[in-house]
Amino acid sequence: MKNLLSIIFVLFCLSSVNSQQTIKDHSKSIKEQAEKMGELLVKKEYDSFARYNHPTILEMMGGKQKMIEVLEKSINEMEAEGISFTKVSFGQPSTVIPVKNELQCTVPQEIEMKMPNGRMVTKSTLIAVSEDNGKTWWFLDTAGKDISVMKQILPNLSSKIVIPEKEEPVIFKDEQ
Repeated sequence: MKNLLSIIFVLFCLSSVNSQQTIKDHSKSIKEQAEKMGELLVKKEYDSFARYNHPTILEMMGGKQKMIEVLEKSINEMEAEGISFTKVSFGQPSTVIPVKNELQCTVPQEIEMKMPNGRMVTKSTLIAVSEDNGKTWWFLDTAGKDISVMKQILPNLSSKIVIPEKEEPVIFKDEQ
């Protein structure tokens, strides 16, 4: 009986270590894929960028091609006003939550943009979703929306997901 309890304890410990390693692996994968997505946006590689957007968003925008067209048009209009993306970075993902056939978490995002007389930094929260056990991740910007609004877009969204309140952009003026 003592040996059986020892074996059960060892198996429990091994499963806990394996689970912690899986969480670390997911965190690394999420951050790597988010960073790739941010890099593609800055480089204006919209076709590849679209791959990282949640299918629901692509559908809401009328498909991948329509999303690319809207994105190109919006960025061209911004650039005509002297505004451009210079950097997109990401913080550590939250704890990954399994929901039905998905894994979900949030990822803090910071976008830096060049402005005519300085730069602007905005912070937001992305929701990351995987349907293939963490191999590939799709992202969805919460754009300051709370969990109830996001559940309308993603009905499977876990109520354990925490979306921080939207922060106001910070503007840094060039000294002249």
